[in-house]
Amino acid sequence: MILRRITEHVKAQNWFAVFLDFCIVVIGVFIGIQVANWNAARADHDLADRYVMQLADDIRSDINDIETGIRTSEWRYAALSTLLENAGLPQPDSIANPERKILLPAATFESAHGAALISAAYYTRFLDSDRPAYSSLVSAGNANLLDKIPSFQCVLAYYAAHDETRKFEDRLLLFRTDFVRAQHDAGVSIAGNLTELEIIEKIKSNEALAATMASYRVFSYFQINVLESLHKLAEDLLVILETNGAECGNSEAPEL
Repeated sequence: MILRRITEHVKAQNWFAVFLDFCIVVIGVFIGIQVANWNAARADHDLADRYVMQLADDIRSDINDIETGIRTSEWRYAALSTLLENAGLPQPDSIANPERKILLPAATFESAHGAALISAAYYTRFLDSDRPAYSSLVSAGNANLLDKIPSFQCVLAYYAAHDETRKFEDRLLLFRTDFVRAQHDAGVSIAGNLTELEIIEKIKSNEALAATMASYRVFSYFQINVLESLHKLAEDLLVILETNGAECGNSEAPEL
């Protein structure tokens, strides 16, 4: 329609009409492009909002996971402390490294059953590596989409800390493996084959088992501290996501 009108105006040498027709075409194309861009931007904003909600759901799940890890680490630390104390091998209330002195609080596991003590001393809960929203967001590779999530740098910082915590847990797994091996070498099973008194005698008479337990106790306390720091980061990030903020706050990454 518009092309036919332009052709007619050119034939009639009505240059003013040709100019108007040309302006109409240019303005129409411009408006069409702007509408398309606006629709694309709105779609990106909607998608970004959905990702923020999914990220918040993942962080809530992480918080529950971290709290479980803290709780089981406290059990393990208390059980190891109790077993060593009952074996007449009280542990120091602090250790020193080149950077600082670390206090180790007293802890007691309230159980008179040897199997419960050994089970608690062995039980270790590691963090879940599942992060569907973050993985999907990063794999999409949409820079414009990332720019529309104000808190994305906070998300990056949190998952970097989460990865570092999991690396620490990989090292902790080595201590648990050594502990189980030392138990078996001493004739102690997590299946509860011995009474508490028999377990205590095994610890007293086996220096390797006692030393392994003492080291595992220290690393169990480290895990409590690391998880508590990560828990604070997760809680702060959840607030940021729920309020669509961008400031990451002053929470420190877990100190490993």
